[in-house]
Amino acid sequence: MDSFSNHTPSAAAPPGDDPFDSATRGLREAGASADERDLVEWITRHGREEGVLLERYERLAHESTSAATRYLVRLIIEDERRHHQTLAEIAEAIAWGTLTSPVPALPRSGIGDVDNDAELVAQTKALLASEKRDRTELRRLRRRLRSYTGTLWPLLVDLMLLDTEKHTRILEYVTGRTSP
Repeated sequence: MDSFSNHTPSAAAPPGDDPFDSATRGLREAGASADERDLVEWITRHGREEGVLLERYERLAHESTSAATRYLVRLIIEDERRHHQTLAEIAEAIAWGTLTSPVPALPRSGIGDVDNDAELVAQTKALLASEKRDRTELRRLRRRLRSYTGTLWPLLVDLMLLDTEKHTRILEYVTGRTSP
């Protein structure tokens, strides 16, 4: 067995390094409801488990002798870091409730928070149209790459398609929240 399979990092981050500390403090200070407490504790537990996975991915990327594996795992690491941060921000927003958290990274609610500037609305709609065109072009590229078996290229285009779908959903949400 290699050193990677023997590695089981601890679930707890070093004191002061845990991105969920603020949420835990917020539960105490904001007087969270039982439902909020339960939800934040679940998110925190899941986030810490993801932190352990992130450590394992980082170790795999560092120890792999395959350039392709290292490249692909680094893509996963970027996503996992963002997921970890987003979970911490959600937990913090829920925990602090209507009080202001020490580091308000995530708005608690989007109600009434809309862009009314016609130019911004037009730009958002143009970006959405661009993402939809990009999706069509990426699908064409993917079909053209079918014959390149044994390369990472089709997989990378598939991943870009997934990102494009994500971007489209975000822009559709933003567009649905605009006034003009």
